[in-house]
Amino acid sequence: MKIEKVGLLGFGRFGKMASGYLQRDKQLLVYDCDAQKMQGLTQAATFEEVVSAELIILCVPISAVEETCKKMAPFLREGQIVLDTCSVKRRPIQWMLAHLPPAVQILGTHPLFGPDSGKEGIAGLKIALCPVRIEPQVYELIRHYLEALQLVTIEPTPEEHDRQIAKGQAVFHLIAQAMKRLGWGGQAISTPGPEAFYRLVRTVQHDTDQLFRDMECENPYAVRYRQRFIGEILSLDQELADYLSKKIESS
Repeated sequence: MKIEKVGLLGFGRFGKMASGYLQRDKQLLVYDCDAQKMQGLTQAATFEEVVSAELIILCVPISAVEETCKKMAPFLREGQIVLDTCSVKRRPIQWMLAHLPPAVQILGTHPLFGPDSGKEGIAGLKIALCPVRIEPQVYELIRHYLEALQLVTIEPTPEEHDRQIAKGQAVFHLIAQAMKRLGWGGQAISTPGPEAFYRLVRTVQHDTDQLFRDMECENPYAVRYRQRFIGEILSLDQELADYLSKKIESS
């Protein structure tokens, strides 16, 4: 079996990045609801044309996945493959199972990188795969394709993926957003550690506010770990205040 035609729904920052790799050896069709993004794009196609492809890749915001699935469902046929690229896995997979026809194959994925972290190349970077409803030979075909791009594939459950992401990516994005609003980072007077951290923070500060909100709100574990993290920050702050108070009293 070969997958010749790939449809890409969504042409934001990650969609553009993905298209650069896919167009090398696939017949690529691209659709975005923003007509301006389609101007001058040779792979531009209608929504119906894109969802007629053998493999359809969803590069839409997490919060738009459910409505996108509802919209595309009437046009799908048996054997097609729908693959999402969301930073959250449980809810997008639930939406795909709920709204896509039973004869359509489903694969959940999360490329664990973005346009900034992958701008120098994606070799050695990781991608999470959650096979949901997919023929084994089709799954292996896609996995081998990704590994040929020198990506490292990992296979967590949707639940384990979201738990780990809530403690890692979601908290990191929270810090990055706070620093962005404060305008902190890149000072002339800094040690190597903070400078390296600032560089990493900047790799996600170009992401959209929608992605940040969706990552924090659509991950069922994010609020729990976010609150635990904030609680520890407040606890440390109180410990420092108590230490300073005692130091002043004893002086």
